[in-house]
Amino acid sequence: MRRRVLLLAMLPVAGLARAQGRAAGQAQGQPPPQAPAAPPEVPGFIQLQPAPGAPPVALAVRQVVRIGHAEGLTAIDTTAFVQQRSVEPAEAVARRLIALGARLVRLTDLNGAGTWIAADRVVVVRGPTERYAAGARAAIVVVGLRFTTDVAVKESVPEVLAALRQALAAAPASGGG
Repeated sequence: MRRRVLLLAMLPVAGLARAQGRAAGQAQGQPPPQAPAAPPEVPGFIQLQPAPGAPPVALAVRQVVRIGHAEGLTAIDTTAFVQQRSVEPAEAVARRLIALGARLVRLTDLNGAGTWIAADRVVVVRGPTERYAAGARAAIVVVGLRFTTDVAVKESVPEVLAALRQALAAAPASGGG
């Protein structure tokens, strides 16, 4: 019993000695342990941070159909009917995608937040039906939405069509992917 108490009392001292040994080794020119390398950049993809501390994911620029918000995160819908979430602000993700050639149209969701729609993935623009919440002035059917087939926005149908016309008249998409 006496030995066990003595051993238990020595454990913190042994841990401190190990920590001091590591610090001394680093001071003598030994490099600290390496963090995992960032994934390589791939043309036509952006790196997204899905959650704090999680490794980044690569997202194909030309496969994005909508950027919005869900449960306090940025939600990115893709043509594969997969939604990728990110802790990065939606505006920042949209700017990065646009810089790589995505033709995104910024509209306003029913909560007053920005939502971005890929202009070349829109199938139908129509007025809202009674199933939409108050404030919806247009519904946009988009290829690839994960949990629905359309997006209700505060802009009117003519306003949505004007924004689409402007985005589609811009330089052709060049993001690759």
